[in-house]
Amino acid sequence: MRPTISLSLAVVLMTGAAHLAAQGVPAAPLKDIPGLAATRASYMRLYAAGDAAGLAMLFSPDATVDEFGAPRMKGRAQIEAGLKAAFGMQTPKLLEIVPVSVTETSSTVAAEGGTYHQMDTAKGKAVHIWGRYVISAAKDTAGTWHLQYLMGFPDSTKTDK
Repeated sequence: MRPTISLSLAVVLMTGAAHLAAQGVPAAPLKDIPGLAATRASYMRLYAAGDAAGLAMLFSPDATVDEFGAPRMKGRAQIEAGLKAAFGMQTPKLLEIVPVSVTETSSTVAAEGGTYHQMDTAKGKAVHIWGRYVISAAKDTAGTWHLQYLMGFPDSTKTDK
């Protein structure tokens, strides 16, 4: 049985970090996980290239994606199809992901939460989307991190500029 992390634990960790930031408590330097950081960098690069198949391969075979305003996607095939459909409506140009909280619960399981900014074009106009995300990830036997769960939702504190 593959280890997983509770999404509620990740949300609690992110909420705690956000509360401390709101109180003016300086954040400790983020301790990133090198392999997970590489997966994040690949995600940004593949998104900007509009590579739905490449993005789907960053997920575990039975991963789940819950994106605000889209049907739940389960498994690589649905994730790839959902991304292709989204890329058919808006052409991806840029994705910036900024982790706020990274927690390694074991040597093979981690959770991350943070913010993102994506810029796409639709009908010749730039579309900016600011949001927040939570992921859980697991390292496979080859040492590669794969996303098991991704939840993305709009950041109500940001607006188009």
